[in-house]
Amino acid sequence: MEADWTRSIVDADAFEHEQTCLAHAWTFLGLTGDVANDSDWFTATLATRSVFVQRFGAELRCFENVCPHRGYPMRVGERGNGPLLCGYHHWLYDAEGRLAGAPLCRDLFDSLPQEMDVRLNRLELAVCGSLIFGRFPSASTEETLEQFLGDGFAILQAATRMTSRPLYLTSVVEANWHLLMHITLDDYHTVAVHPRSVGKHGYLKAKEFGYFRFGLHSALLTTARPNAFESMLAGCRKGTYRPTHYSILQVVPNVVLAIFRTEGDFWHCFVQVFDPLRHDRSRMRVYLYPAPFVSRHARLHRLLDPVFKPFMRHALMRIFNEDNFVCEQQQKVAHQMESRPRLGRFEERIEWFEESCSTLVATHASRRAGAGGR
Repeated sequence: MEADWTRSIVDADAFEHEQTCLAHAWTFLGLTGDVANDSDWFTATLATRSVFVQRFGAELRCFENVCPHRGYPMRVGERGNGPLLCGYHHWLYDAEGRLAGAPLCRDLFDSLPQEMDVRLNRLELAVCGSLIFGRFPSASTEETLEQFLGDGFAILQAATRMTSRPLYLTSVVEANWHLLMHITLDDYHTVAVHPRSVGKHGYLKAKEFGYFRFGLHSALLTTARPNAFESMLAGCRKGTYRPTHYSILQVVPNVVLAIFRTEGDFWHCFVQVFDPLRHDRSRMRVYLYPAPFVSRHARLHRLLDPVFKPFMRHALMRIFNEDNFVCEQQQKVAHQMESRPRLGRFEERIEWFEESCSTLVATHASRRAGAGGR
């Protein structure tokens, strides 16, 4: 295939190589609100590998979700609370991930637990607003989360200050995660795919919006002001930003943040994430919540939010299901894609996204090669 990025959509080996490289890129895992109390934990996937985040007092830590004794998952389920105790043989680990206890250890292994040099595989972790990111460590990777997100850090930090539990939506989609990200970057499909929610006159006009690129990431703002992104960024940094138009940020590899107006002057946000599961299967996660920016309707918005949520859930799932259906159909014939897609003006951010993904994969592939494949 001429388009290199299409290979990981149809080729399991190419997909595995891609995910091995992206395991070292900062990737969204979950929300700080899901680990609010001591010993709270939740599981997630990072580049198809199971991991879990847990609170230890004031600190959050992330480990690969596998016991080094016999390969049993340390955490079974989506979330819970409790010590680091493996459910297969009751091997116990401390907050550093070191083996602290094992039944009959001296009799069976001729050693005390502390003498066995056994530990969980710990990941690097960082927080932006209410969002928790993680990555598998690499000797040659020193970029902080703030450096990785660039200008997006301040916007994500301001827009994800969740003061209550968001509405959570999830589904498994029989399509590659690239295709799911692509449709969020495509402003050309709305009339054809969403006729009920957008309508036949729903095409954007180039003069009514702007595309912005910041580092590896990009944004769409439905305003004609040329400095709109800079103004948004400055307001988020100062704490003075007030939304006036629809905004959507796509953060590589797999995060979408949308800020949008509902009925009246009420503003909401959602964080949408696509977790790669296989080359032809992904999991979509969506977190919907009231926009945290100050407004004259903020108090009323909080009171009415429980009333809004069922309607918002229905409306959003209808749109997401329509998008997911398209991606699943595209996946079925992806092996027949023999040339580069013909991307128009309203699809150019797909090319930006794929350039960024290729940069990440190539960077980490070369680092792995330089480190002897580690």
